[in-house]
Amino acid sequence: MKRKATSSKAVLVAVLALCTIVLSCVIAGATLSASGDTKGSDTSALFTDDILAQAGIALSDEDEVIRVDSEGVISLTIVRAFDAEVIYRGKSFPVKVAGGTVAQAIEAAGITLSGAETVTPELNSVVTEGTVIEIVADSYVILTADGETCEIATKAKTVGEFLKEAGVSLSKDDILSLSEDEEIYDGIEVAIKRVEYKEEVRTEYIDYDFVIEETDDMYLGVTSVERYGEEGEKEVTYKCKYIDGELVDEEFIKEEIVREPVDQLELVGTYVEPEYEEPDYDYDYDADSSYAPPQNGAGTFTDHNGNKVSYVNVLTGSATAYYAAEGSHTATGVPVHVGGVAVNPDIIPYGTQLYIVSSDGSMVYGYATAVDTGGALMSGEALVDVFYPTYDECVNWGRRNVTVYILG
Repeated sequence: MKRKATSSKAVLVAVLALCTIVLSCVIAGATLSASGDTKGSDTSALFTDDILAQAGIALSDEDEVIRVDSEGVISLTIVRAFDAEVIYRGKSFPVKVAGGTVAQAIEAAGITLSGAETVTPELNSVVTEGTVIEIVADSYVILTADGETCEIATKAKTVGEFLKEAGVSLSKDDILSLSEDEEIYDGIEVAIKRVEYKEEVRTEYIDYDFVIEETDDMYLGVTSVERYGEEGEKEVTYKCKYIDGELVDEEFIKEEIVREPVDQLELVGTYVEPEYEEPDYDYDYDADSSYAPPQNGAGTFTDHNGNKVSYVNVLTGSATAYYAAEGSHTATGVPVHVGGVAVNPDIIPYGTQLYIVSSDGSMVYGYATAVDTGGALMSGEALVDVFYPTYDECVNWGRRNVTVYILG
């Protein structure tokens, strides 16, 4: 329901139903006088809706109520709505209005004029019951641009004239669906695609390579990642083409390395333990050598795990201990390790499998392999030099007499 409060309003002669309610407010109550279509009522209500309700007057959504408050008197004028018709592009748009002008009726029909139309009756004419309003234009153009589609009336003769008339501007890169020289006709569709070029800088990653290096510091087939790879980074500049905000093409311009990639390095072992012939224990020792093997030959012993083990010979003598920095290599090329011991290879050939225990049984070095040598071994000062990874462990071993079992 429309509500308007004004001091005056022209009352249309053609209104079929017109009702004026005059309410006089007095201390004791209210009086309502009426003549003709005018009704009166005694009421103490002050609000328009309450007054209409007490008077039993119903309104439609299009009816208008004009209220005038003057010197203690409330006057309500009701203007009843009526039917009119707007004809636009051959289509009928019925409207219900409570008076007003042709322009207001067209607006009520939801039609927006461009100014290129011919309207009958004229826009400022008063609308009455049954008024028929006709809108005629030379042509209507269906224009699609900037994400919207609309119909625009025009008197232009060409597409170029229409765009100028409609205030639509084009850049040198925009795409027009028709030539500007194309003649306008009713219902013609004109589409504009906006083209924009931008330079964009993007951060992209650079893949690292995988590098493999062989090393004899590890056994054959063993691999180890020495250094993990790291991606590089670069800033790449592109010239990008957008049509109606959508990326359709891009062209490389330049790139700048921000961070170089780091290749991943993987080590592959190549070391193969040398194959030795079965030790020949038919030694031709010097008669004065303190390390001449005993003559009892092969036999068995029980190791520290309680296992019965066979041996082909047994030697006794003095044993020392040594340690070396991690990654150090022995005389046979293998890295130093617990269980790898130094010997005189003329007495105990490299690769010989051993079991070493102190002669008094208080210390067990255990299973070992002859892989190294040294001055004390070659001079006869010691029969075997056992390896430990720390100095303290070597000190704990010290020098002691041992029994060395030569394993078959």
